[in-house]
Amino acid sequence: MALTRVYEEHEVGPELRRIYSDIRSSFDLPFVPTVFKLSAGTPEYLKVMWDDLAPVARSKEFQVASKALEEFARSLAISNGWKFADQEKVLAGQKFSYNDIEQIRAIVATFTRALARMALFARLMQRGYAGGQRGRVSAGKQASALSRMVTLHVPNESEAGLRVWLIYSDIRRTLGTRTVLSMYRTLSPFPGYLASVWMDSKKVFNDAAFMRARDEVSKRTLGLLVGLPVRDHRALARGVSPQQWRDLEETVDGFVRLSSQFALVAAVWQRSFGRIAGHFIAA
Repeated sequence: MALTRVYEEHEVGPELRRIYSDIRSSFDLPFVPTVFKLSAGTPEYLKVMWDDLAPVARSKEFQVASKALEEFARSLAISNGWKFADQEKVLAGQKFSYNDIEQIRAIVATFTRALARMALFARLMQRGYAGGQRGRVSAGKQASALSRMVTLHVPNESEAGLRVWLIYSDIRRTLGTRTVLSMYRTLSPFPGYLASVWMDSKKVFNDAAFMRARDEVSKRTLGLLVGLPVRDHRALARGVSPQQWRDLEETVDGFVRLSSQFALVAAVWQRSFGRIAGHFIAA
């Protein structure tokens, strides 16, 4: 059974909190992606996996590859003309202020970047329990201020009210997953907007051309993995039981299955604002 318990920072010990902080810094994100919070249920695995792949995540090669994947997803969104409803009009209609709309715009840009990185990284996690692969990377650069100065609150599913819970149930049922992605959970304080974004997502998912493009993103991800080193995580994490490995594999495989789709849909969502968004906090 896939892991479903998400461990927040206040629920883990000092060592895992340090790993969470390093994950934010290494990916330069204002939050810790869910796949790591799920993996914290098997601390030995998370420690071994991150110790091996943290230098890769910080490397110039990984950063270049993830940026290339992000741009590829954006180019597919543009060339195919996919868009959600005009996001500025939707948000204004729900009484969001101009400044609030600018912040939502920037949050969407953050998820566009994050999902491209996680699409690539989840594949590396897969390689880790499949024997690893050879490669070499150079040292990474210093993290920017985003991960150090800004925190994006991603509510836990348990915090959802009835209306949001019903939307979450539809998300899990539609996607065949046991957890709800961070990009939707971030919107849970605004159920009306969450419902709008989810309905627009479903419409895009039903487009056969979108699904073909999703497969193109998946193939491009595999190509970008070449040369990124991964050790054999099974050999390193000897204390992880066979059942725990099965749960971890199902969890990571589920993320991989959805990652290309959501790297692409995030690019569509970002494009649905009037102009290209910048980083998390608007200047």
